This record gives sequence, C-alpha cells and structure tokens, in this order.
Amino acid sequence: MQSWAASFAVALCGAIWGVYWLPLRYLNHVGLSGSWATAAFFIVALPPSLVLVFLARSEIEAQFRSFFWLALLNGLVFNLYSNAYAGTTVFNVLFLFYLSPVWSILITRFWRGERVAAARLGCVIVGLAGLVLMLSGDGGWPIPRNPFDWMALASGFFWAVIAIRVRYSAELGATANSASFFLGGIVIALLFAVALGSAQFPTPQALQSAWPVLVPVAWLFWLPAQFLLFWGVRRISPVRTGILLMTELISGVATAAWFSGDPITPQQALGGALILAAGLGDVLTNRERSAPDPVSLAVVRE
Repeated sequence: MQSWAASFAVALCGAIWGVYWLPLRYLNHVGLSGSWATAAFFIVALPPSLVLVFLARSEIEAQFRSFFWLALLNGLVFNLYSNAYAGTTVFNVLFLFYLSPVWSILITRFWRGERVAAARLGCVIVGLAGLVLMLSGDGGWPIPRNPFDWMALASGFFWAVIAIRVRYSAELGATANSASFFLGGIVIALLFAVALGSAQFPTPQALQSAWPVLVPVAWLFWLPAQFLLFWGVRRISPVRTGILLMTELISGVATAAWFSGDPITPQQALGGALILAAGLGDVLTNRERSAPDPVSLAVVRE
C-alpha cells in the first residue's frame, strides 16, 4: 500500500507541475511580467520556507557549503525554467527542459569520464534528433530562436549538472533540499526581476489582482508538492520514479493544447515525441539500482 501511495504522490506532483504555466500566464495577464511573477511566488512562500530552514538548521550548518551551492543552482534552474514561459510556447519550454536526461548522459561520459552503455548513447541520438526537428519546425536553422528558448534549454542543462552533483556528493535531507529550493529561488528571482523584468515595479492594481492566485499556489501547491515528492521518491525505484514523473510533460502538453493557443507544427510534435522517447528510454536502460537516481527527477525543480 505504501508503494502505491508513493507512486500516486510522485505522479500527482508531476501532473501538477505540468500545469504551472497556467498561473504564470494569468499573472502576466494582470500585469506581472514573467520575472516579477516568479519573484512574487517566492516572496509569498518566504515565511514557510524560513520554517524549513529552522527545522533543518543543524543539517544546513553541517553541510553549509553544499547547501549554499545547491540553493544557488536550484534557484538558477527554476528561474530560467519559469521565466522561459514569458516569451516562448509552453511546448518549447517543456520539451527543451526535458532534454536534461540527454545532458546528464553526456556530462557523465565526457566530464566524469565514466563509461555509458550503448543503449543510453542511443537515447542521446534520439533526443538530439528530436531537438533538431523541434527547432527547425519553421524551416530555419535548428537553434533556439529567442532568449526564452535558450532559458528553457539552459534550465535543463543546469538541472543535469545539479543532479550529478547531488548524486556524487553528500545528500541533504528532504527538509534541507526544500529549504535550498526556496532560499535560492527567492535570491535569483529578485535578481532576474531587476535585470530581466520591467524596470517598473508591479503596480498596486496588478498585485491586488495577483494576490488570490499567489497565496494558494505558493502555500497549497509548492510546499505540499515538495514534501510529497521527497516522501514518494524514497519509497519507489528510480525507474518507476522516472516514468511517473513524465506526467508533467503529459499534463503540460495536454493543457497547452487545450488552453494556451500556442501553435505547434506536426514536425515540432514529432520532435517532442522523440525527446519524450529519449527520456523514457534513458530511464528504462539505466540499470543502476544502488540509490535513487537524481537524474530521473529531472522534471522537479528542487
């Protein structure tokens, strides 16, 4: 029963993250730019995140250096991902981020010098082929078309770096990991809001319209999702985790197709399908079983 409950929790968290673009689009609509919208979420979530810091204070003190760098990298990854929604399609953000398993394989092979099974290298080829198809869907060169596409692509790459760093370094617990997500996130979010957002601070009218969405999403979505995820992944295998978390991509693509109005060509859809196949193939062909593989948690920004 515990295994089934953990599986449901992980799948539910993935599905919820897949619709994260909806509140972001609403906040943009009422006057908060992409970077200010992300910053606003983190500001609202600050009080409970400080509680997490207090609860994990001894662990943070003992591993402060790891916590510090993890917080900054987590903040960078999530803010790149979140801000990408402001200037490109939901499909592009999801699929470009979902290349993170491909980057993790390449980093493992060429940075750490470890051997990689031929099947996993095949997943790299499939994933990169999907990337080329997606980015050349309009007949142009297969490169990101704007800074927001680059943000989505970079967020997946840096998440792969984090995953490998976590795998080969001392592991922080669930509470400390969640605290690093929120603290790093708010610092980077404010930097992004000043540097990339509008120079003008959000108007009182915009903040008033955004408030009914900011509080429920930050307190009832982000916090429970973090704990549900960490509780679940410790109780099921990495393979099952990787498969279940693909509910993010499924729910994101489905809701985008119904509600976003973002265009997608058949060629881009095929490219996205290849990227999804590469991620699934990597999960199924990675035979390491000694510990939960952080790489398989690529769709969760913590």
